[in-house]
Amino acid sequence: MKNNKIFTFSIAFILSTITVFNSCKGFDEITENFDIIVNNSVFKQQIVVEIFDPVNQSNLDGDNILQVEVIGRDADKIVTDAGNNVNTANVVNGAISLAVNPNKNENNEPVQFMLKITGEDYLTTTLPVFLSETDSIATVSANVVNKLNTPEGIDYIKSKETLVNNTLSNDISLKTSGVKAGTSSEITIKSGTIFKDENGNDISGSEIESEVVHFNSNDSESLSSFPGGFMPQEITDENGNKVNDAYFETAGFVSIDIKIGDKEVKNFSEPITIKMQVAPDFVNPETGSIIKLGDVIPIWSYSKDDGKWDYHTNGTVTTDGNNNFVVEYTTTHLSWYNLDFKGRRCSSWTYSGGRWSYSPIAKINVTMNGVNRNNAYSLFSDFIYEGTNQSVSYFSGKTKSWYNGQSFELNNAPAGRNIQMVIYSGRSRYRKGELLFKSAPFNPCSGSINIDVSSIISQLPQLVNVTVRYKGVCNGKVLEPTIPLYMKDETNGYWRYLGYVYNGNITIRQIELNKEYQFKTYYDGQYFSQNIAFDKTEYINDNYQIPAELCSRLF
Repeated sequence: MKNNKIFTFSIAFILSTITVFNSCKGFDEITENFDIIVNNSVFKQQIVVEIFDPVNQSNLDGDNILQVEVIGRDADKIVTDAGNNVNTANVVNGAISLAVNPNKNENNEPVQFMLKITGEDYLTTTLPVFLSETDSIATVSANVVNKLNTPEGIDYIKSKETLVNNTLSNDISLKTSGVKAGTSSEITIKSGTIFKDENGNDISGSEIESEVVHFNSNDSESLSSFPGGFMPQEITDENGNKVNDAYFETAGFVSIDIKIGDKEVKNFSEPITIKMQVAPDFVNPETGSIIKLGDVIPIWSYSKDDGKWDYHTNGTVTTDGNNNFVVEYTTTHLSWYNLDFKGRRCSSWTYSGGRWSYSPIAKINVTMNGVNRNNAYSLFSDFIYEGTNQSVSYFSGKTKSWYNGQSFELNNAPAGRNIQMVIYSGRSRYRKGELLFKSAPFNPCSGSINIDVSSIISQLPQLVNVTVRYKGVCNGKVLEPTIPLYMKDETNGYWRYLGYVYNGNITIRQIELNKEYQFKTYYDGQYFSQNIAFDKTEYINDNYQIPAELCSRLF
């Protein structure tokens, strides 16, 4: 391998952020009279967003298959990775990089906002993002559901009906098949119902189009598609109070969309009926027992426009004609609906009186004999509720670096519930591999939890870590690029986020020497790719002379 490839691959993308803030001078004017170290890490807080189609990631190849809108408390502080207005952000191949404008967060305080993700043939979803004052680079990911090809655990159905005088002449019912989910949802609309928009205005038209998407409570693809995750930023509870420390445990959820022409139906003159099936092996978290006839499950509605959950009503578990457990309820407005038990969570960060405050909760300390930071393993891990396979949250599953002496501090966790940590042999949510380790149950809200994972070492492949540290020199100016780096996973075709080339430094973990890998980086709405094979474990050069042709383009 030419050992300058990763560096030259990255330096061409650093200039547009250098003078975005705090200067009206040109770059040459700033640097012409003296030597200077130049890096593009002007942002103290950066966000890498990865969006996945769990059935076929190639569906997201290209520009703007998906659109991302930033909403919520600190939306005005967010810019693109090039420092541009976030409204210009370009989603490429399912990825986008954002940053916090340092001029609007001078004290480097925590930042909280939400990403609204939309796309043709995809269900709209939201992704909450929280950056603490110590988070320099945060990575977040989300599943999006392609209605035309749903993953396991999710069923989709669509129908079109003729309207007479802007209403139905007969009652209609629409029910998902249950083929992929094992459970189903059904909606019923009465004849004579008047359809209304979000402002309560009647909608006129000759045809109505209805879509129902049912999600079960078992499959990981279904649970990871839960909008906003199971620890929402804010809900309105049964008493009308705003609550920002809730968590959910779902018994199933459904998305319902109805259109007449190009207008979305949001309200009805008559209630529609929704009947949702509950899995027979679902464990009621309030009783600790399998769900049974007469159990009460709270029902919550979700707005895809602002990502907030509101209490709707309570539903009682009954049975249908086939002895399936079902919950039936009515509504006069459309949204996602969720059968969900609510709990309170503990959090290391709390927001009150316009300020954030920090109080640590549980800390996990790792023993992994014989493994140090330099030969650490990158493995996917997650937190699950005690005695179940349900993740605490979509965001609780992450790829972490494992070595002796490593520690993890929890930021959000369910209060009053024990959880367990699990470790897999794979390095990705979409390539978990085999379950290697499950910890003893523990209280996630306080104390130190010591876990010894030394037993899994013999089950892990013996790969190497490659360290790259480069500084480039152009006419006496030293360049230290900071960009995200991805590597293609040959097994399933996903691009795996490796981390940031930060000031010219990165360690690429668990790869084979002399094997060619495909890398890419993202900057300002564009991807750049390169095939690279490594033949040693260190590439260090603090005085790399950048080719004259590239220098002339940079300066």
